[in-house]
Amino acid sequence: MKFGLILAAGRGERFGAPKQKSILGGHPMALWSILAFEQSPAVDIIVMVADEDSVEFFERQIRERNIDKVEAVVPGGAERINSLLAGLKVLPEQGFVAVHDAARPFVRADEVTAGFKMVTTKGSAIYALPVTDTIKCVKKNLIVQTVPRNGLYRAQTPQFFPLPILHQALHKAADDGFTGTDEASYVERLEEKIHILPGREENIKITFPQDIELAENLIASGACP
Repeated sequence: MKFGLILAAGRGERFGAPKQKSILGGHPMALWSILAFEQSPAVDIIVMVADEDSVEFFERQIRERNIDKVEAVVPGGAERINSLLAGLKVLPEQGFVAVHDAARPFVRADEVTAGFKMVTTKGSAIYALPVTDTIKCVKKNLIVQTVPRNGLYRAQTPQFFPLPILHQALHKAADDGFTGTDEASYVERLEEKIHILPGREENIKITFPQDIELAENLIASGACP
């Protein structure tokens, strides 16, 4: 089976408040991701991880929109890894999972479908974009060096994995006391191959309050659904 795991339990420290319920284009922001996964024919079941105070809110929003594939909305933790583990607890050991950050509301259903095709035929995969800016390594506000950008990519979500591989990676991380910044960073430590799917600039991550205005502009321009 193929599962969508939507992480929406962040504290929104840089946003100034939990952003998952911020209204974007008429929907609470996290619902955009839920709707994209709902519309993908590849997805069998969706699990959403929300902050504890928002679980009932999102359960109600999902019911009101007749979203059928969401099997559970579960409370997450203070850190991404805690929310990831909370979501995985309600999933089986076998199958495939797409982990997606609800702060990226413009994921498309066809991208979810393509990602599952990749993970089921070739193995783990993430969406990412090649770095085009000049990258500087800085210490104490001084440039140390310019980092060659050849081969550098900006990771996005969703990220796709066989469930046994992701479980194994997280168990190893727990044993080693390692905390990653995305799901791929855990799987990389198993020396598993992770394929790159071409990302989109429009698949933005909402981090700061001004990003909502950018997102609304993308919707108004027709660049995003």
